[in-house]
Amino acid sequence: MRGNRNLLILIIALVVIVGGGLVALLLLDNGGEAEVEIAPTPTPTPRSMQIVVSAQNIPRGYQFRLEDTPAIRLEPWPEELLPVSYYSSTNELYGMYAAMDIPRGIPMHPDMLTQSEPSIFPAGAEGRVAYAVPMDTQGAVAWAIQEGDRVDVLAAIQMIPVDQEFQAQLPNEFVMFLTSVTEAGEEQLSLLTGTYGRFETLPNGEPGMVYPRNQVIPSLVVQLTVQDAIVWRVGIWERQAPTIATPAPVETGEDTDSGTPLLGGSAQTAPTAPPPAVSQPLSDVEPVTLLVLHQDALVLKYLLEMGADLDLVLREGRNTEPALTDPVWFRYILERYQLPGTMPDLPVAPIPVREPLELTPIAPSVEE
Repeated sequence: MRGNRNLLILIIALVVIVGGGLVALLLLDNGGEAEVEIAPTPTPTPRSMQIVVSAQNIPRGYQFRLEDTPAIRLEPWPEELLPVSYYSSTNELYGMYAAMDIPRGIPMHPDMLTQSEPSIFPAGAEGRVAYAVPMDTQGAVAWAIQEGDRVDVLAAIQMIPVDQEFQAQLPNEFVMFLTSVTEAGEEQLSLLTGTYGRFETLPNGEPGMVYPRNQVIPSLVVQLTVQDAIVWRVGIWERQAPTIATPAPVETGEDTDSGTPLLGGSAQTAPTAPPPAVSQPLSDVEPVTLLVLHQDALVLKYLLEMGADLDLVLREGRNTEPALTDPVWFRYILERYQLPGTMPDLPVAPIPVREPLELTPIAPSVEE
């Protein structure tokens, strides 16, 4: 019995020792795995090629010259993103023209360029023609109109009564042949000329001929004519190559004071301050070039030749719908605003309080 008890105690002790060892071994293994660092998988560097890219916004019609290197430059471009056609040297572009507006940072493509200078006619104006109309400050919306705006044309026309057959301004002049007998008994023929009037009975009961005292007062009528015209140019057109701003030069080196390298090994020098720009004020009358349909160009030509007074009204940019309006003249004003159609017989009359306001040209100003 005593030998069996000792054997049982020995077995229990062995089980405890073995179990403790296994637990310790598992704990040591877990701690070792936590300290193992997994090396990151290296990312392969994408292959690239040097291609010509626009360094700035390039306007349509711009000519690339050898001295205009800031306009284009070589940049690395990923091979998987390369366009179908591209340029690998800036020398290939010299002497060519931009056939369209090219944004900054775009790879230069042959479809963007042309060998000859492109037409100055703007893109997106198909079916229209350009026609210049002289405008004053009031007619040009105080020169608030800008290139690309949409405008309508108001026309003020004066009309006078004319003889339907002669197409001459009324009243007509008349010639009468009078026959008289001299003292010698001979007939004498004479001519009487004058302005045609009308017979009326005078206050004394006698008939009389009434003639107009002054010229006939013209009737003024105003109507909306050409609509949805596009402003192409305000002022005289000057044929000159568009300019592109030159970026500030980049220098690499060390700080001259401390002798330490500059941050990143390079620094951008401060650009030279440009001279103050002098704004050229618009004169009292300037040509405004409009893009209109062919028929509307004929209408503008006729209105100008007949001496109509033209004004522009500025449209909201997205509004291209035609507007239906009624012609405005004196009768329209009387009926629309319920004005009296007869003159008041009052013992007083109004006089002007001040002189009418007049527009004066703006003096040139220097922008700081």
